[in-house]
Amino acid sequence: MRVSALLFASLVAGCPAAEDDDDSAGSSPRVIYTFPEGDAADAEPNDTAETAQNLGTLSGPFVLTGSSSSCGENGTWDASDHDWFAFSPATGDPLRLRLDMWAGDVDLAVLDADGALIVDGAQAGLDDEELDVALDPEEPWLLRIRCWQGNPETLWRLRLL
Repeated sequence: MRVSALLFASLVAGCPAAEDDDDSAGSSPRVIYTFPEGDAADAEPNDTAETAQNLGTLSGPFVLTGSSSSCGENGTWDASDHDWFAFSPATGDPLRLRLDMWAGDVDLAVLDADGALIVDGAQAGLDDEELDVALDPEEPWLLRIRCWQGNPETLWRLRLL
């Protein structure tokens, strides 16, 4: 039943699931969940605003994929993997950012170049997050993705719609 539930969840999310056919050593088949390949992927080191991965000038549709190697614990972000990205929007039109996640509670925030919070999509639970924000295309901006709770290697996909 667990395999069926995971397969169903992956199909609902629009992501293909694949079964592991390695039955050696008595292991049973399991579902391996992946997001489709994006336009860009999370690349370490990008754990601070100063080491943010530069995504360049963005316009939709655009997809960024990644994973969080660790999540927060004991009610703090201390142990959490923080992934930072620098970008500029192609226009001043509002951006719709959607953060999809699997196996964890991952949160998205948009900050200015000085690290001041502009909008935070953090919400309790495992629901995907969506933000609408209009940003000056003449200014650099930062995205921060961090895992509040979940399993190591929590997967996420950020879509600019």
